Amino acid sequence: MKPKKLNFQEAWDSSTIFFVDDELEDEIDKKVAKLLQLSENPHLASTKEKEANDILAFLRDDVEGLDIILRDIGLSDEKFKRMVSLLRKIGRISGEFDQEWTVRRIKTELQRNDAFVKTIVSLLLDGLRDVELKKHIPRYYLEKLNYREIGNMPTALRKLRYKEAQLGSYGGKKGYKVEERIKEKLEKMKTQYNIGYEQGKSRIVNVDLDFAIPTLEDPWIIIMSSFQETTSSGQSTKARDMQAAYTRIEQSNSRYNENRVFVNFVDGGGWLARKQDMKRLVDECHYFINLQNLDLLENIILEHLPKKYFKKRT
Repeated sequence: MKPKKLNFQEAWDSSTIFFVDDELEDEIDKKVAKLLQLSENPHLASTKEKEANDILAFLRDDVEGLDIILRDIGLSDEKFKRMVSLLRKIGRISGEFDQEWTVRRIKTELQRNDAFVKTIVSLLLDGLRDVELKKHIPRYYLEKLNYREIGNMPTALRKLRYKEAQLGSYGGKKGYKVEERIKEKLEKMKTQYNIGYEQGKSRIVNVDLDFAIPTLEDPWIIIMSSFQETTSSGQSTKARDMQAAYTRIEQSNSRYNENRVFVNFVDGGGWLARKQDMKRLVDECHYFINLQNLDLLENIILEHLPKKYFKKRT
């Protein structure tokens, strides 16, 4: 059966807005459950007034203690690292400021440096009320430095905070999970037809390819994938890479009279929110597929892969 390219309306109507994967959800829930268990440490008992000595002991006793408090107050690791850099620059933390410390380095200092841990405890508990810091830290972030009050939150709210902190990892892993669905199709064809695939840069297309069939050296079917539930700046880069790949393949086909094909896999609510970008991606490819139409991939490969690569059929 001849392969079919989805038109824009078909692509639009069959798009998946949210990708649901129970295995990934369970993985996130396990991480959140671990953090919730740590948050029950006696040093963090819900009292009206947080005691500095209790927080100090908590940060020293458990290497993940800092993670708990940062998640509770809704402060990212990146912003916290900036604040530590600020304290070093203004002399609150001794030593030369030559480069920013990683979170791992900060945790190490918490375990071994008495003066440092006291400074960090003061920042987390009462940074909001620090007159000097008001000159250096925007109010939006400064108001988070109030663990003395914020820490007394219900478990349900704490659980949501911990899940929100997983959002970046969650989104990235969803992209990998979607790629796994494509890989499953290719593995099935590998078993049935002995057709290989590779990932990386190709001599034909100078961008990272999600899948090149059968090899990067001689790719006849090139697949690039993007699943976006939310919009992001990375979409523009991915769209440019996809469009550049299609252009290079068209130029190569014209020059060498070949029939290599470029397949765009694009799905998710983030692309629906960028309708015009999605329309261009549907137009600028040989074939367009999404989660609901992954079965189209087999016919595309069978149609365009030269017969010499079909080493075995079962």
